[in-house]
Amino acid sequence: MKKLLIVEDDPMLSEIYKKKFSASDFELFSAASGSEAIKIAQEQKPDLVLLDLILPEMDGFEILKKIRSNKELDSVKVIIFSNLSQEDEKHKAEALGANGFIAKADVTPQELVIKVKEFLK
Repeated sequence: MKKLLIVEDDPMLSEIYKKKFSASDFELFSAASGSEAIKIAQEQKPDLVLLDLILPEMDGFEILKKIRSNKELDSVKVIIFSNLSQEDEKHKAEALGANGFIAKADVTPQELVIKVKEFLK
């Protein structure tokens, strides 16, 4: 079973994604803030982090930097999943080591599950 960490501060969206992924045989963890995301990533070593960019206390770019600078987490795949989907954000995410970028508005929760499974193949 693959481990997935969803970093999303909107409780309603987080719940929707958790339901979709639970039904698809993922071991799920969720975080609503940067410090919580880093702590869970270090403890659980997820296979993939689905990371929003706009978060309280620390943005997704900062979280991505911290994940990529941690030797224990360098095999973790990180997909940015955000409403910020301008080319600048995509390029910055790639430069910081993101494995992918998905705009929230472009996918349904079910399509997101399919895309995440593809990233994990």
